[in-house]
Amino acid sequence: MDLFSLVLYAAINAAMVVLHLMNKNRIYEFPFWAGLIALGWLLPQAVGGYRNIDAYPDQAYSSAMLFASLCTLAMWGGHAWGLNHGSAGRASWLSSPVEVRRLVPAGSLLCFAGFFFQWKLNTLPDELKAQTQWSGATVKYLFLASVFHFGFLTLWLVYIRQRKVFAPRLLLFIIPSLLLLLKTAVLGGRRAGMMNLASYMLTSLWFVRGWIMPRWLMVSGLTVGLILVNAIGHYRSIMGQKDVSLGQRLENVAKSDLASESENVMKRGGAELNNYIFVRQIYAEEKGFDFGVYHWNMLVFNFVPAQIVGRALKESLIFPLSNYGYSLAAERYGHRYYRGTTSTGYNDSFKSFGWLGFIKFGIIGWMMGVLYRHAVAGDFLGQLLYAYLLSVAMHAISHSTHAILVSKWVYFFLLGFPALWWAKVRVEGSEG
Repeated sequence: MDLFSLVLYAAINAAMVVLHLMNKNRIYEFPFWAGLIALGWLLPQAVGGYRNIDAYPDQAYSSAMLFASLCTLAMWGGHAWGLNHGSAGRASWLSSPVEVRRLVPAGSLLCFAGFFFQWKLNTLPDELKAQTQWSGATVKYLFLASVFHFGFLTLWLVYIRQRKVFAPRLLLFIIPSLLLLLKTAVLGGRRAGMMNLASYMLTSLWFVRGWIMPRWLMVSGLTVGLILVNAIGHYRSIMGQKDVSLGQRLENVAKSDLASESENVMKRGGAELNNYIFVRQIYAEEKGFDFGVYHWNMLVFNFVPAQIVGRALKESLIFPLSNYGYSLAAERYGHRYYRGTTSTGYNDSFKSFGWLGFIKFGIIGWMMGVLYRHAVAGDFLGQLLYAYLLSVAMHAISHSTHAILVSKWVYFFLLGFPALWWAKVRVEGSEG
């Protein structure tokens, strides 16, 4: 059963990738990207886990991999439903037409606000930024600085719609935004930054200009990216050498045997897979599911400011949950959690509803299918949100489902949506 569960997971994700790759018009759909992250990131760990199967409790490995396959099928089916079953004749806020003359100041404002708070973040003392658990002003500035993503995508979508290469009022904010994205992806070695850069550029050019990257180039680029996924720690260690010139650091990266990291993972397994298998096993034994309350608690923790409402009120809004997964895994099975690792979105899905947790991935797939349908139809908000959320949706596999299901939507509606809604086309006789 262990080998069967491994092969099944590999086969489902490989089928998603191949079927989308066969039709070049479908390589920007979410299942293609989700299958790639599963094959390039989790599958090597799963192979290593199978080769060290005795390290796990009986049937824990096969149950975990079968549940991961179930989540993948749910996501794939949900995406197909969202993509192909629109509400005919029903108006959608995603279809609201927008005015370019309003989009430019709206996007510029969002970029300016993001740059300002990025500057405020950089002015904080190094000892605050070096802390592993950020709080106070650091969290506030980081939260507000990220609003430039909405501004950049707004201006970028406007820029590639028009035919002029030199458009100063757009490039004034597009160029520094690109530099920030490159800094995060290349110099910072952040996986999320790398995926953001790829999704922002590639999907928007497809939606607006109909430009499709040649499949050989797409596969080559993604292969390099997937090698980096498993060697990101080594990459960061090289790029973090402040006393070495950027050119020398890039040369050192090129000379490094990054592929060997994936080989090592396939031999010994990976920390994230181990977290998923052991913690999921604990919840399978204890049946202490949170039924989605975890998302509410995270929502309160992230978006209710204790400085304004008071810590007592904030804590009263949080439901008490027994977060015993890691402690019991260590006690019963000797599992060791390494700081900075994740336990995958499969784990938090099972933790919420047991085997019915695949519903979360079905919702994620449906959501991305709806956004893609609106994006290819030319709807501006659909294009912006699909590009913005594609990498976040991929993180549902590697990290958690909370960001794509809850937090990024709250963030968008709080900070990005008001400016973009101001840019919508006014119906004759309405205000504005």
